[in-house]
Amino acid sequence: MKLIIAAIKPFKLEEVREALTAIGVRGMMVTEIKGFGSQSGHTEIYRGAEYAVNFVPKVKLEIAVTAAMADQVVETITTTARTDKIGDGKILVLDVTQAVRVRTGETNEDAL
Repeated sequence: MKLIIAAIKPFKLEEVREALTAIGVRGMMVTEIKGFGSQSGHTEIYRGAEYAVNFVPKVKLEIAVTAAMADQVVETITTTARTDKIGDGKILVLDVTQAVRVRTGETNEDAL
């Protein structure tokens, strides 16, 4: 099993969700986050005053899938969330050693 963590631009969330649902992803967790990468934030003008925005708003997706499905999920997120501009995000893939569905007690791949 794999845990895929993706940080994407907020306006891409619904498009990515639809694409993942279409390939069979049955659930995900979504969190609004702020962060920065190579862009290191930017400056904006608000009511005539310029100020630095050091953290950029993003959406974090956490998706647990079978190992066989992980590459397809990563590819789907990559192609759907891409805008070809700086700050498109990152995707991390981690190994999951155990999963349990609280309601039924099912474990591992059955719990996904």
